[in-house]
Amino acid sequence: MPTHHQLSHAQQALWFLHELAPASSAYHTGVALAVRSALDTAALAEAVAATVRRHPMADSAFIRHEGHPVRLHAAPVPPGLEVREVPGADDAELHRAVRDALNEPFDLETRGAFRFVLLRRTPTDAVLLVAGHHIGTDATSNWLLLRDVVHAHGRIAAGDSAGLAPVPGDYDAYVAKEAKLLASSRGDRLAAQWHARCDGAVPAEIPTDRPRTPHRSGVGATHTIDLDAPQVARLREAARTCGVTLFSYLLGTFQGLLHRYTRQNDFLVGCPTTTRMAPALREVVGNFINTLVFRAEFGPTTTFREAAVAADAQVRAGIAGVGYPFSTLTRTANRPRSSSGSSLCQITFNMIGTAAPDPLMRLLLDSESGGDAIEYAGLVLAPCPLPQAEGQLDLSVNIRQSAETLSVDFRYDVDLFDPDTVRRFAGLFVRAADQSAADPDAPVARLRLMDAAELARLMGFDDDTYDDDADDTDAYEEVARRV
Repeated sequence: MPTHHQLSHAQQALWFLHELAPASSAYHTGVALAVRSALDTAALAEAVAATVRRHPMADSAFIRHEGHPVRLHAAPVPPGLEVREVPGADDAELHRAVRDALNEPFDLETRGAFRFVLLRRTPTDAVLLVAGHHIGTDATSNWLLLRDVVHAHGRIAAGDSAGLAPVPGDYDAYVAKEAKLLASSRGDRLAAQWHARCDGAVPAEIPTDRPRTPHRSGVGATHTIDLDAPQVARLREAARTCGVTLFSYLLGTFQGLLHRYTRQNDFLVGCPTTTRMAPALREVVGNFINTLVFRAEFGPTTTFREAAVAADAQVRAGIAGVGYPFSTLTRTANRPRSSSGSSLCQITFNMIGTAAPDPLMRLLLDSESGGDAIEYAGLVLAPCPLPQAEGQLDLSVNIRQSAETLSVDFRYDVDLFDPDTVRRFAGLFVRAADQSAADPDAPVARLRLMDAAELARLMGFDDDTYDDDADDTDAYEEVARRV
């Protein structure tokens, strides 16, 4: 008998966005792995079914009941394995087929928020995709589902049972705890804290190449850059000397770049983070995401060190208040959300560590930068790049951290920005990171937005007559302020 379950505030917001643009893939997310060995398709289908039974969210639909969105367990049509044959496809065609499978609209009311797809070129060459809508999942949940499917396949193919134990926690407890917080005096204090942080500030907003439309289409793209080991080592040392984390240092540097690029002195930037704090939630599939709002304030003499220290203080305070829903903050701050996005932040900044003990998790985290195949649960698995979460906002900057290097993804709304604009902004971030690491006590206002060749062209000089080391800073800055 299907049962109705209340939604978290994040889920309610995502339901609203889905109703506005049901065909949009902006809030689709997933994981994919290349399979370089033979798969038992029947065993894989049984493994998917067992995984769906283990995780109630995977077997749920989202409907309106008595005028309110709710989760319906079980879904009228529970997700099963879909096998799609792509014989003869080259790598580009295969990756396009994987991405198309991720981006297909979800029928939340009938089939729920997940799909499991095997795209097969040959019996020993395929891609396994777990795709989901953010209303029911997050990055950790995607990994949990894929891990369970792979493990169960190995056991079933060997003639054993799936071996998936019941999940100890459940999402309903998380929803109830959130409701209890909002009804408490602590919830009132957190509301006051977040309102005070946002009051009087506006979202950071990069000048666009095209006018903003009333409705965001949710179509995006990604530009990726890499910071090499020496660059990262200098940034780590700068963060250490400032007494802050590497994330806080990079956030302060990014905010400094936004200040120089937009000329905004007091603005807001978002940071997606997890709310999966309780040990009982470690194995639970669901949406455990909240957005923290960080305020940046710059004056003429603000240094990179001061920006990093201020960012670090806000990060620490934000983590303490992570349970207060961003959607509630948006609504109560009298800044109504629309299909064009939140009025509290149009730009987000985040960093994900890749120090994962589980080899499958490590393979997934490294998938966008390539990597070697591994043997896991009786299969040979390799990374499969899967761009996603593009077009949700104006710009989402996501840093993937390895032991020595950083990869930075700039995900942007293609309706607003040309690729060259984002490419140049990404280059400016690298320049800002290098300059701040070289001298944390330098004023942010002295950050150069152009190199010597760009400045020479703008000022009408020949490239070979402009000396990058010459003391033309005043002229440089005057021109830089005008671009």
